[in-house]
Amino acid sequence: MNKDKDCAILQDLLPLYEEKLLHPDTEEFIEEHLKRCQECRHIAKNSHIPLPAEVKTGEPSKKMIQKITLRLTTIQIFFVTIAFVLALGTTVMNNSSGFILSYTILGAVTYLFYRSTLVAVLLAVVPTFVWNCLIYMTDSFGEFYTESFSDGVLIVLVSLIMYLVFTIIGVFIGYCILKIKEEN
Repeated sequence: MNKDKDCAILQDLLPLYEEKLLHPDTEEFIEEHLKRCQECRHIAKNSHIPLPAEVKTGEPSKKMIQKITLRLTTIQIFFVTIAFVLALGTTVMNNSSGFILSYTILGAVTYLFYRSTLVAVLLAVVPTFVWNCLIYMTDSFGEFYTESFSDGVLIVLVSLIMYLVFTIIGVFIGYCILKIKEEN
Protein backbone atom coordinates (compact mmCIF):
# COMPACT_ATOMS: atom_id res chain seq x y z
CA MET A 1 0.00 0.00 0.00
CA ASN A 2 2.82 2.40 0.89
CA LYS A 3 4.57 1.54 -2.40
CA ASP A 4 1.43 2.42 -4.37
CA LYS A 5 1.23 5.75 -2.57
CA ASP A 6 4.91 6.46 -3.33
CA CYS A 7 4.35 5.54 -7.00
CA ALA A 8 1.36 7.87 -7.26
CA ILE A 9 3.32 10.73 -5.69
CA LEU A 10 6.27 10.10 -8.00
CA GLN A 11 4.07 10.05 -11.09
CA ASP A 12 2.51 13.36 -10.06
CA LEU A 13 5.92 14.94 -9.49
CA LEU A 14 7.59 13.48 -12.59
CA PRO A 15 7.00 16.48 -14.92
CA LEU A 16 8.44 18.85 -12.32
CA TYR A 17 11.39 16.50 -11.78
CA GLU A 18 12.17 16.46 -15.50
CA GLU A 19 12.11 20.27 -15.58
CA LYS A 20 14.37 20.46 -12.48
CA LEU A 21 11.78 22.48 -10.56
CA LEU A 22 11.74 20.45 -7.33
CA HIS A 23 13.43 20.89 -3.98
CA PRO A 24 16.67 18.86 -3.72
CA ASP A 25 15.19 16.62 -0.99
CA THR A 26 12.21 15.81 -3.23
CA GLU A 27 14.56 15.06 -6.14
CA GLU A 28 16.52 12.71 -3.89
CA PHE A 29 13.28 10.92 -2.91
CA ILE A 30 12.35 10.48 -6.58
CA GLU A 31 15.81 9.19 -7.54
CA GLU A 32 15.79 6.65 -4.71
CA HIS A 33 12.31 5.49 -5.66
CA LEU A 34 13.31 5.15 -9.33
CA LYS A 35 16.23 2.92 -8.29
CA ARG A 36 13.86 0.62 -6.38
CA CYS A 37 10.75 0.60 -8.59
CA GLN A 38 10.97 -0.82 -12.11
CA GLU A 39 7.44 0.31 -13.08
CA CYS A 40 8.10 3.96 -12.16
CA ARG A 41 11.49 3.83 -13.88
CA HIS A 42 9.75 2.63 -17.06
CA ILE A 43 7.14 5.43 -16.81
CA ALA A 44 9.87 8.03 -16.24
CA LYS A 45 11.86 6.77 -19.21
CA ASN A 46 8.85 6.86 -21.55
CA SER A 47 7.48 10.17 -20.32
CA HIS A 48 10.57 12.19 -21.07
CA ILE A 49 9.87 13.68 -24.50
CA PRO A 50 12.10 16.59 -25.45
CA LEU A 51 10.14 19.66 -26.52
CA PRO A 52 11.39 21.99 -29.24
CA ALA A 53 13.11 25.03 -27.78
CA GLU A 54 11.14 27.50 -29.87
CA VAL A 55 8.05 27.16 -31.97
CA LYS A 56 8.52 28.91 -35.31
CA THR A 57 5.59 30.76 -36.73
CA GLY A 58 5.10 29.97 -40.35
CA GLU A 59 4.48 32.37 -43.19
CA PRO A 60 0.76 31.54 -43.45
CA SER A 61 0.14 32.64 -39.87
CA LYS A 62 2.09 35.88 -40.38
CA LYS A 63 0.07 36.65 -43.50
CA MET A 64 -3.14 35.85 -41.66
CA ILE A 65 -2.21 38.21 -38.81
CA GLN A 66 -1.34 40.94 -41.33
CA LYS A 67 -4.70 40.50 -43.07
CA ILE A 68 -6.58 40.66 -39.78
CA THR A 69 -4.63 43.75 -38.70
CA LEU A 70 -5.30 45.44 -42.04
CA ARG A 71 -9.01 44.68 -41.85
CA LEU A 72 -9.29 45.96 -38.27
CA THR A 73 -7.38 49.12 -39.14
CA THR A 74 -9.63 49.71 -42.14
CA ILE A 75 -12.75 49.32 -40.00
CA GLN A 76 -11.33 51.64 -37.34
CA ILE A 77 -10.43 54.30 -39.90
CA PHE A 78 -13.92 54.00 -41.40
CA PHE A 79 -15.63 54.64 -38.06
CA VAL A 80 -13.31 57.49 -37.11
CA THR A 81 -13.91 59.09 -40.52
CA ILE A 82 -17.66 58.81 -39.97
CA ALA A 83 -17.21 60.49 -36.58
CA PHE A 84 -15.31 63.37 -38.19
CA VAL A 85 -17.89 63.73 -40.96
CA LEU A 86 -20.75 63.76 -38.45
CA ALA A 87 -18.98 66.32 -36.30
CA LEU A 88 -18.25 68.42 -39.35
CA GLY A 89 -21.76 68.09 -40.74
CA THR A 90 -23.49 69.03 -37.53
CA THR A 91 -21.31 72.08 -36.91
CA VAL A 92 -21.12 73.41 -40.48
CA MET A 93 -24.81 72.86 -41.22
CA ASN A 94 -25.86 74.73 -38.09
CA ASN A 95 -23.28 77.49 -38.61
CA SER A 96 -22.13 76.93 -35.05
CA SER A 97 -18.72 77.17 -33.51
CA GLY A 98 -19.12 73.78 -31.83
CA PHE A 99 -16.57 72.38 -34.26
CA ILE A 100 -13.87 73.79 -31.99
CA LEU A 101 -14.71 71.36 -29.22
CA SER A 102 -15.72 68.45 -31.45
CA TYR A 103 -12.58 68.57 -33.60
CA THR A 104 -10.34 69.00 -30.59
CA ILE A 105 -11.90 65.97 -28.90
CA LEU A 106 -11.84 63.90 -32.08
CA GLY A 107 -8.20 64.86 -32.68
CA ALA A 108 -7.28 63.75 -29.15
CA VAL A 109 -9.27 60.51 -29.37
CA THR A 110 -7.86 59.65 -32.78
CA TYR A 111 -4.31 60.28 -31.58
CA LEU A 112 -4.88 58.18 -28.46
CA PHE A 113 -6.36 55.43 -30.61
CA TYR A 114 -3.73 55.28 -33.38
CA ARG A 115 -0.80 57.06 -31.70
CA SER A 116 -0.11 58.76 -35.02
CA THR A 117 -0.32 62.45 -35.77
CA LEU A 118 -0.46 61.77 -39.50
CA VAL A 119 -3.54 59.54 -39.20
CA ALA A 120 -5.33 62.07 -36.99
CA VAL A 121 -4.54 64.92 -39.39
CA LEU A 122 -5.56 62.94 -42.47
CA LEU A 123 -8.80 61.84 -40.87
CA ALA A 124 -9.58 65.47 -40.11
CA VAL A 125 -8.42 67.02 -43.39
CA VAL A 126 -9.86 64.67 -46.01
CA PRO A 127 -13.53 64.65 -44.89
CA THR A 128 -13.35 68.37 -44.12
CA PHE A 129 -11.94 69.18 -47.54
CA VAL A 130 -14.52 67.08 -49.37
CA TRP A 131 -17.39 68.43 -47.28
CA ASN A 132 -16.33 72.05 -47.67
CA CYS A 133 -15.84 71.64 -51.42
CA LEU A 134 -19.38 70.29 -51.66
CA ILE A 135 -20.86 73.06 -49.52
CA TYR A 136 -18.94 76.18 -50.52
CA MET A 137 -18.06 75.52 -54.13
CA THR A 138 -21.43 74.24 -55.34
CA ASP A 139 -25.00 74.41 -54.25
CA SER A 140 -27.56 71.68 -54.72
CA PHE A 141 -28.06 72.59 -58.42
CA GLY A 142 -24.37 72.37 -59.29
CA GLU A 143 -23.81 76.12 -59.64
CA PHE A 144 -21.14 78.03 -57.77
CA TYR A 145 -22.12 79.02 -54.27
CA THR A 146 -19.82 82.05 -54.31
CA GLU A 147 -19.22 84.81 -56.85
CA SER A 148 -16.17 83.10 -58.30
CA PHE A 149 -14.30 79.84 -58.16
CA SER A 150 -11.34 81.46 -56.39
CA ASP A 151 -13.62 82.74 -53.61
CA GLY A 152 -14.89 79.19 -53.11
CA VAL A 153 -11.34 77.81 -52.98
CA LEU A 154 -10.34 80.51 -50.48
CA ILE A 155 -13.29 79.71 -48.21
CA VAL A 156 -12.49 75.99 -48.40
CA LEU A 157 -8.81 76.55 -47.55
CA VAL A 158 -9.52 78.92 -44.65
CA SER A 159 -12.06 76.56 -43.11
CA LEU A 160 -9.70 73.62 -43.68
CA ILE A 161 -6.92 75.43 -41.83
CA MET A 162 -9.27 76.25 -38.93
CA TYR A 163 -10.35 72.62 -38.58
CA LEU A 164 -6.75 71.47 -38.88
CA VAL A 165 -5.57 73.82 -36.13
CA PHE A 166 -8.15 72.48 -33.68
CA THR A 167 -7.37 68.90 -34.65
CA ILE A 168 -3.67 69.51 -33.98
CA ILE A 169 -4.57 71.01 -30.61
CA GLY A 170 -6.50 67.79 -29.91
CA VAL A 171 -3.49 65.71 -30.99
CA PHE A 172 -1.33 67.72 -28.57
CA ILE A 173 -3.83 67.06 -25.77
CA GLY A 174 -3.78 63.34 -26.63
CA TYR A 175 0.03 63.38 -26.59
CA CYS A 176 0.01 65.02 -23.15
CA ILE A 177 -2.44 62.41 -21.87
CA LEU A 178 -0.14 59.62 -23.08
CA LYS A 179 2.89 61.22 -21.40
CA ILE A 180 1.00 61.57 -18.13
CA LYS A 181 -0.03 57.89 -18.30
CA GLU A 182 3.57 56.83 -18.99
CA GLU A 183 4.84 58.72 -15.95
CA ASN A 184 2.32 57.04 -13.66
